[in-house]
Amino acid sequence: MRENVMEGIGTFFVVLAFGISGEPLSIGLMYAAMIYIGAHISGAHYNPGITFAFFILKKIKLKKALSYMLSQIVGAFLASIVLLYISTVVFFVEAPGNTSLYQQAISEVLFTLVLVLVAITVSSSKALSGNKMYGFIIGLTLTGITFLGLPISGAVFNPALSIGSALFDYMFSGGSYYSIPLYTIAPFSGAALAAFAYKYLNN
Repeated sequence: MRENVMEGIGTFFVVLAFGISGEPLSIGLMYAAMIYIGAHISGAHYNPGITFAFFILKKIKLKKALSYMLSQIVGAFLASIVLLYISTVVFFVEAPGNTSLYQQAISEVLFTLVLVLVAITVSSSKALSGNKMYGFIIGLTLTGITFLGLPISGAVFNPALSIGSALFDYMFSGGSYYSIPLYTIAPFSGAALAAFAYKYLNN
């Protein structure tokens, strides 16, 4: 139970940072902070894509993976509630209108691949065992790919962020749920590619 609570809390604060500022550095630093807080408790995924990759690599069982994903979505949903009270505006994510669906999907796949591959490598590689900079490295990676992805896809890279905020937005008759396929299929695809890439490169 503590693991699920930690996944919910971590995702909550990452989504909160995304919703309040939308600034890559703020999001990355918050992610790094949450990793240091929760890595020894749950592994500090805070992203269903990362959880999915760990499941593919058989580092986490299906039941735990699903419970993690649910906790992450709940955390994102609760963050959306708080964001409404902070900003008086319903928070949601949607793709930019000046790029095509193909461009957006490619961005979400490729940059999620990078994020997940870094997360797997720094947490699983024997060569990096005992490295105390892992949280900063993953947070800095998220900062970098967010800078790159914002003008193309909105730089979500996290299905929980999309689903949780869209569920809350739907309560107010919003239509951001139309973006859920983009922000789930593409990141999960990138995560799967990251898992296979890690297995290939490290075996």
